[in-house]
Amino acid sequence: MKDIALVIFDWAGTLVDFGCRAPLAAFHEAFANAGLPISDEIARKPMGAHKRDHVREILQDPGIADRVRTGLQPENDEALVETIYADFVNLLPALLPAHAVPIPGAVETLCWLRERGIRIGSTTGYTRAMMNLFEPLARGAGIDPEFIICADEVPQARPAPWACFRIAEQCGVYPMSRCLKVGDTPADMAEGRNAGMICVGLSECGNELGLSLESLAALDESSRHSLVRTAGDRLRAMGAHEVLRSVAELPGWMARP
Repeated sequence: MKDIALVIFDWAGTLVDFGCRAPLAAFHEAFANAGLPISDEIARKPMGAHKRDHVREILQDPGIADRVRTGLQPENDEALVETIYADFVNLLPALLPAHAVPIPGAVETLCWLRERGIRIGSTTGYTRAMMNLFEPLARGAGIDPEFIICADEVPQARPAPWACFRIAEQCGVYPMSRCLKVGDTPADMAEGRNAGMICVGLSECGNELGLSLESLAALDESSRHSLVRTAGDRLRAMGAHEVLRSVAELPGWMARP
């Protein structure tokens, strides 16, 4: 087994919410309410960041910024960021319960790690208020990491490494090369790389592919393989040391010599 003493997971698209669907739906509605409907590609690009930063990054997209100037106001400003972010915060709670279902194999993977004395932490782009709604549902379904650091509990959220450092400190694990970051977004890979961790990207179950379990199962094998490969290529380009299809494959990968 690799010399890993701590695994730090993301949440949506990694442990729960196959396809990372809950935040996507809330971002779509919040931007549409502001008169700025957005595509899935635009909505997903900053996924994994603090949700306020996520809004800000979408508004900085050249096409969206041009639509703001021509249709809403002369320039982007923080007031617009706060308006859309506040709407997102209000919309998300109604969506979370339906998306707290564990990704297949996630519960078993956490059990496998615990049986081997490997510590389990998690970081997220959700704020603590959001996680207070989401976490009890996930824990009731068997997703129960020891530590959760939310985006608003550190001086800077992803891609900064502070949340990972804090978990490693609480677990007493060092050097950071003995820590593994597992996630489904480029922001996860950047967070792990900046912390000096080994990074594992998940290509099939998360944001980069972005399909529900049912939609993925409906694809023919060739289409599915192509989409998964493309998602994996993006994660590798953003720093993943290894790409697995889902969290269910993690024990097998870690057990390899």
